[in-house]
Amino acid sequence: MLASFFCAGDSFGIILCDIRRRVAMKILGSGLILFLFAIGAAAQTAPTWPDVTVLENKWRMEVRNPAVEKDPFAANNQQMQQEQAVKRAAIENDNRVKQGEMALPPVVQQPRNETGHSKLSVDYVYELKVKNNGPKEIRMLIWECLFFQPGTTEEVGRRRFVSQVSIKPGATKHIMLSSPKSPTGSRTVDASKAGKKPNEMYSEQVVIRNIGYADGTNWPAPRGR
Repeated sequence: MLASFFCAGDSFGIILCDIRRRVAMKILGSGLILFLFAIGAAAQTAPTWPDVTVLENKWRMEVRNPAVEKDPFAANNQQMQQEQAVKRAAIENDNRVKQGEMALPPVVQQPRNETGHSKLSVDYVYELKVKNNGPKEIRMLIWECLFFQPGTTEEVGRRRFVSQVSIKPGATKHIMLSSPKSPTGSRTVDASKAGKKPNEMYSEQVVIRNIGYADGTNWPAPRGR
């Protein structure tokens, strides 16, 4: 193509030919840049995993207070049982005395036994809703939830989960898992985020790492196959 711009003739013709050649080179360069940009954009917008669409993801804290959850009537029931045991023992002793036998020792009421932990416990619940857009039933998902400081790309934590599921083609599935660890991996939440809603603490992104199908295949396929 460049051979067609071979310049000959007087000086004006050579200059004009050189200008044409420069313009042609710029056009070729611009076209190449646009072509590479289009390829890069297509690569960025292409899905990173097949078959699965993440419809929703969220997390929350659940605080449990054993003192509140225990049976409020447990103490009364135990007290009634002990009083009935004392009455039965008294009747039996009266009968023994009438028959000339020695009375049994009196029933001693035992203090109520407090079982379980009285401290508050915190669990972190992670939820995911996905749809199977592929032709095969999904039996397993390995997925990660990435957490970032709001409005930034600074990653502050990630949690990885393995979920055994059964998702038919075209069906959706709600997955819920509980963990003692917070989004950052610790057992407590940053004090600076106290009082905030979960969606205000971090921005989130779900990444599907592995898909196991009912026919025994996986995405991505194991290396060497």
